[in-house]
Amino acid sequence: MAHEPGWDAKAIARIAKEKYGGTQKMFEAHGWSERGSKMMIAQQRLVKECYGSIEGFVQHHEGKQ
Repeated sequence: MAHEPGWDAKAIARIAKEKYGGTQKMFEAHGWSERGSKMMIAQQRLVKECYGSIEGFVQHHEGKQ
């Protein structure tokens, strides 16, 4: 599936805000230890490790598993 550049970061940010109340709360909910500026650097890697892909993360949170 083709996506525009940056779609993955936008999708993570949107879901973090809508489903968790923000990026830090999403990290806390998953038990990810990074905080501050380290969260932005680590979020794509952590999401992929936990959900298999960014698309998997989106599908999980939008109920399309």
